Amino acid sequence: MIHEKIFQLKSGREVKVIVKGYFLHDNPQRSTEYEILIREPKEKYFRAPIGINHPQFWKLKRLGPQQAKLLVLEYSGISQRQVNQAVNEFNAVLSFPAAHIGLQFERELV
Repeated sequence: MIHEKIFQLKSGREVKVIVKGYFLHDNPQRSTEYEILIREPKEKYFRAPIGINHPQFWKLKRLGPQQAKLLVLEYSGISQRQVNQAVNEFNAVLSFPAAHIGLQFERELV
């Protein structure tokens, strides 16, 4: 399942947090990940906050996964609290019985 939330910053930048959740094989627990994309006021599409032309791109490639996420979070302009808000909304949607039925069916297909 995927949940997207867009935050409008005071600078005009929009930040999209994409929360993805999936079940691990043979495990009733689900794994949750998030991705951050940005769009400047004059841009048409969302993009990664740190692209290949960004001065910190090579630093990002050398960091571990958790540290890289923190660096992307810093350069996007949103706070960890806002990311947590998007994750909490995702978890709230999953708490509805219909969502459980859909995820159970999806897990059986895999």
